[in-house]
Amino acid sequence: MSRAAGATKPLMVIGPVGAGKSTLLKAMNLIHGEVKKTEALTYLEEAIDTPGEMVAIPRFYNALILNSIRARLVLFLMDASRPIQLPSRLALALKAPVVGVITKLDLAGGDQAARARRFLIHAGVKRIFAVSSISGEGMKELLEWIYGPAGPEATGPVPSPPGCEG
Repeated sequence: MSRAAGATKPLMVIGPVGAGKSTLLKAMNLIHGEVKKTEALTYLEEAIDTPGEMVAIPRFYNALILNSIRARLVLFLMDASRPIQLPSRLALALKAPVVGVITKLDLAGGDQAARARRFLIHAGVKRIFAVSSISGEGMKELLEWIYGPAGPEATGPVPSPPGCEG
C-alpha cells in the first residue's frame, strides 16, 4: 500500500505493552518484515508506532500528546485477551481523532472483549472496532473505515475517516 508522498499525516498506534500495535500495522501492510518489540517511538512512512510503556508510565503522556499532533488518526489498542485499566480520559488529551481497536479477538474468552471495550470507553474512546490481526476477523471493517470503500490500495491522498474531518 502506498499513498502519494506528503499527501496526509500518518496513523499513530498507542496502547499497553503487548497490545499488538506492531502486529496490527503489519496486518495493515504498514510494516514489512519481522514484528518485534517497539523500544522507542518509530516513525514509518505511513504510521507512528509507539512503545507500550508510553501508556503505562504517566511521565510519557506528554510525548504521546505531542506526537499525536503529527498524526491524522490515533488507533488506541487494547488486547482483548488481557484487558487492563487505562488512564482515564487519556484519549481526550490527544490532538488527533482517536478510534479504539480491541485486538487479539482470536485469543479472548468469556467477557474479555466487553471488558476491553469498557476500558477503552473509560479512556475516552468513542468509536471502537474489534479485530484479530492473525485471523483477519474485523480487519475489513477497520480498513474500510480508515481508508474508505476503495481500500488501502487506492491511489492519491487518503481522506480523513468519516466524522474525523477537521
